[in-house]
Amino acid sequence: MGRWLGKRNEEKAQERFILSVDGGGIRGIVPSAVLSFLAEKLKQLGDTRPLYSHFDLIAGTSTGALLALGLCISDPGIKRDEGEETPVTERVRTGLFRRTDRVLGYIQRAGDPCCFTQLYLENAKKIFSQKGRIFSSLFSEKYDSSSLEDFLLSAFRQARLEDALVPVMVVCYDSLSGQGVILSSYNEWKEMKACSAARASSAAPLYFSPYYTLTPQGREAALLDGGLIANDPALLAYAQARRLYPDCRCFHILSLSTARNVYIFNPKESINGLAGWAEPVMKMYPNAQFSLTDMTLSCLDDVQLLRIKGQVTKEKIRLDDTRKESLDALVEGGRTLCGRYDSELSDFARQLSLRTDFSHVRLAGEHRLLTQEP
Repeated sequence: MGRWLGKRNEEKAQERFILSVDGGGIRGIVPSAVLSFLAEKLKQLGDTRPLYSHFDLIAGTSTGALLALGLCISDPGIKRDEGEETPVTERVRTGLFRRTDRVLGYIQRAGDPCCFTQLYLENAKKIFSQKGRIFSSLFSEKYDSSSLEDFLLSAFRQARLEDALVPVMVVCYDSLSGQGVILSSYNEWKEMKACSAARASSAAPLYFSPYYTLTPQGREAALLDGGLIANDPALLAYAQARRLYPDCRCFHILSLSTARNVYIFNPKESINGLAGWAEPVMKMYPNAQFSLTDMTLSCLDDVQLLRIKGQVTKEKIRLDDTRKESLDALVEGGRTLCGRYDSELSDFARQLSLRTDFSHVRLAGEHRLLTQEP
């Protein structure tokens, strides 16, 4: 069984790293490319530790929840990253003139970020499987939720949130209470299955049915897509990390967008009233939400934010667009975005590679003596 490395009350890390991934349906191909790019950067630096282990908290909304959980679930039904389990040691004194490196446990392998893009390409049409009834979208959800559920079950099997190898959180919205909900590996929802958490966070209205469940307090909840409250969960992730690590002086946040096209609207070119404003308001809302998160985090003295964003396709690609030309465009767009942020991601990888504190990682293995030196 795994265990948490328990040095929290001794030498507390002064810096913590957060990974946050936006929602966006099939556009998750873009941040999946960035994760793969970052993992390769670490390997080039000689750091073979799995990507998840470098982050003190991983957060995701909707498709970002799938990526967040895929990175840090210990027994995923997806390809694991290659390499041997990495030992974590501490130097202890065993005598007046002798010190020993004691193995505290091993950093386990988990989902391989380099396979996430292919996972999207192979399962896109299965996930967005239409019900096939004439006019069905007028009176029910556009897609059959069972197809999404089958995919998530195959990806996460029976793992629970508490099985995550580092703290992880996903965002959703409960329409029965009118409140946002954070499902995490460390709060009252920790016994929830990972596949259920991903399903709840991905329940986009009009596309998939709500995920009905009971809260830990026994109340019924109708959980909907986290994009309703925070399509970019970075600000919520910071708030959670501030509670988890109250003594931290600096939070490094890597925030990955799904490269949505920015909606620009000139009121002078439209008529007033409901007819002129109904559509623009709906399209401006996501942009305004992203802007608020970036502005707020940029004002915090204890935050270093790296936001990977930008338009990568000329035409808008919907979250459920599974046409080959659209998928190809997103794959190429992911490469383009990586190239655009090559310098920033290289610097971020260097910071990750220098980490020596892994007190946030759930380790596997027994304590035993590794080496001795006089």
